[in-house]
Amino acid sequence: MRTTLLWVLTLTAAAIAAAVGGGWLPLSKAKADAVPASNAQGTGAPSQMQALLATPQARDYRQRQQFQRDAQRFFRDARNLGPVARSQRAQVLERKIDAYENAGELSAGETMLLRVGLIQATVADPAEQAVQVEALAQRYRADAARRNAQWQDQQQRDPRFRDYKQRERDVIAEVLAMQRIPGGLSRDEYLRQRLQAERERAYR
Repeated sequence: MRTTLLWVLTLTAAAIAAAVGGGWLPLSKAKADAVPASNAQGTGAPSQMQALLATPQARDYRQRQQFQRDAQRFFRDARNLGPVARSQRAQVLERKIDAYENAGELSAGETMLLRVGLIQATVADPAEQAVQVEALAQRYRADAARRNAQWQDQQQRDPRFRDYKQRERDVIAEVLAMQRIPGGLSRDEYLRQRLQAERERAYR
């Protein structure tokens, strides 16, 4: 069991290195579209460029770039840092991870990779690393289950969803009872098309 957990940790470390080195930091399309002028070869007046660089979107973009560079440097240099410096930098990075996760700027998967990296960088004992990683995994599984339950509850309360589920049952029964399928389609393909049409009708 311990060997398996350590093997998983090793694979996770490789994934973190690839993610961090490859420039993984997410950027929503709306924010990305608002920023490229800071890197583009603009033809406007310098004052216009300065105004654009001073926008909240541009500042957020620069801060995310700095966060990415900080994470790269920490995971690269962690093993060469003294215990105090390593702990201090890890705490700073963890606070930034918390902030980006709470703001929805990092996915659960990206956040977990970063947090596993912090555990590996700051916990010397491999057995304790395995314990903390498993606790972290359980936390994210519980969060995912809770979000899914909330989504299911919202769907059940939505009259459009209830209407669709009733129509879904009717359509399935109808298609299964058909002797001939129109258009030379397979039964599965015809059923898929009918259900897609019902979904579009319910939510339009």
